[in-house]
Parts: sequence; structure tokens; C-alpha cells
Amino acid sequence: MPVTPAKRPQSPDRYWERRLTSKAFKHALTDMLARELRLLANERVADVLDAEMIRTAIGEWDTRLIDRARVAELIIQTNRRVTARLSRRPESLLDVLDRQLVADFEALLVDASAQTQEFVGDIMQQEFVRRLFTDIIFTAIVSFNQKVNPLFGGLTMRVLEDQIKGFIRMLMPMLIEQATAFAVSESNQRIALDFARQIMRQLLDQPLRNFAASASPAQRKKVEAVIHKAVTNTRLEAVIRQTTLATWDDLYAVLQHQRAGDILRLDKEARWLAEQCVAAILPLLRRPQVVQLIAGEVALAARGGSKPASTARRDPTENGQ
Repeated sequence: MPVTPAKRPQSPDRYWERRLTSKAFKHALTDMLARELRLLANERVADVLDAEMIRTAIGEWDTRLIDRARVAELIIQTNRRVTARLSRRPESLLDVLDRQLVADFEALLVDASAQTQEFVGDIMQQEFVRRLFTDIIFTAIVSFNQKVNPLFGGLTMRVLEDQIKGFIRMLMPMLIEQATAFAVSESNQRIALDFARQIMRQLLDQPLRNFAASASPAQRKKVEAVIHKAVTNTRLEAVIRQTTLATWDDLYAVLQHQRAGDILRLDKEARWLAEQCVAAILPLLRRPQVVQLIAGEVALAARGGSKPASTARRDPTENGQ
């Protein structure tokens, strides 16, 4: 009677290569992630996210890992592609946006105009505005006297400049008050609001290709040169880092006591989100080095923790190889 040869055991690497590409593993991983996401929905954001770890990542990110010149080139190339795409679009922003959204923007202009009086009043009290008004009024007086007395009018005004400006400054509080009242009057506010609305409408009604064609080649070169400088500017980098940290702190302060499920629909959309996560995770798990790592860890567990023979290939980048 012929003897059937014993089936050779499958190597761990080969097993995991097959397992990670199977539908059964994909479904099992999806089910597990969906269950975890549903549980996560009831957790507070503060219990899920390590705020200090994120702050550390923002504050201590090693920018030496980034090739800034390459980043600048990527920004420029992306901008060129966007510009080229816009140059082929005949529609305007008004055609693309929802009409109600445009109306809401216009309503914001109306609301903003209601706060103008205090804002304009504060500006008018600034010292540079007072000096500006003084110079404008003095220039107007000099111009008038030169027309009335071309021979000596201008000379007389220059001789008496300090006295005349001192007199103007005495009248400045009354002049500032009248100028402020003129600027914030209801009729003038309505004119300014109509002007702002027309400008906004004009911009929204412009075909998108007009925005792409608005800059000349020389201007684009200047913009690209500024991008190169901005990417390597250490002060700008510091401002961005500080702004990001402040934004994260403010965002975390608002979110930390809320449930994760109140922000994301983890309970209702857990299955869909799990499927998207699995689609992103599986290609990583199927990489040869990861497969070898998983197989090695499983073999280590099977041996009760004793060190298995290493099956992983050495990284050629180690030790300068």
C-alpha cells in the first residue's frame, strides 16, 4: 500500500501572506474595528486623545526631515496646475456657489456695518490720524494761499507753518468728531455697504478663468520667488508653529469633555468607517517586512517567549549599507 508523504507545515511567512490577502481576514478585521468604533463613540475626547503628546508633536517636530526647497517646488507646481485648470473654467463663483450662501455673506456685511461706529471712532483717535488730518488741512491752506497770492502766499505759509499747525491741532477734537460723524452716518454707511456689496458681487460674477489670467508671467515669477523665501523663513515657521499650538489648545479646550460620538457619527457609521480604515491598513500589513514581523511575533509567542531564529531580512540602510 503506497504511503502518502506527510504534508510539510506551511511557513509562518507564507501563512500570513495568504491570510492577509483573504476575504475572511478582511471581514474579521472590519468587524473588530466596527465594534471598537462603536465603543469609542461613548468615550470622552480627553480619554481618547493624549493632548500633551499632540502638543509635543507640534512643538518639537523636527523640520530637518523636510526638504524645504522641494516643498516650495511642490507648492509652485500645484499652483501652476490649479491655475491651468481654472483657465479652462468659464463659469463664475456665483454660478458655482449656492445663491442662499451668497445672500448669507451679504447679510454678514450688513451685520459688520453695525459695528463700524465704534471701530471708526477708535481709529480717528489714533495719533497718526491726527497728524494726517493736520498735514492735509495745512496743505490745503498753502495751496489756497498760493492761488490767491502766487508771489508770497506759499512763502508766508512756510514761515508760519508751526503756528498754523498748532492752531489746526487746537481745532482737531472738533474736526475729528465731525469726520467721525460723517463716516458713521446712516446714509454714508448705506453707500459704503452698497459699494462693498457691489464689489463682492463683481468678484463672484467674474469667470474663474479671469482669476487665472489676472497675474502676468513676471508677477508669477515674483510670487514663486516669495514662496521659496517663505518656506525657508524661520520666523514664519515659528509663527505657524505658535499659531498651530494655540489653535490646538483652543480646540481641545472646547472638545475635551465631549463624547467622540457627538463629534463623529461613530455609532451609525462605524461599519463604513471601519471599511475605509481596513482599505488603508491592509496594504501596509501586506508589506513583506510587516508580514515577517507578524510571523516572527507569532512564532515567538508559540515558543513561550524564547527568542526565535530571525527570518527578517536586514534593512540595507542600517549601518550605512
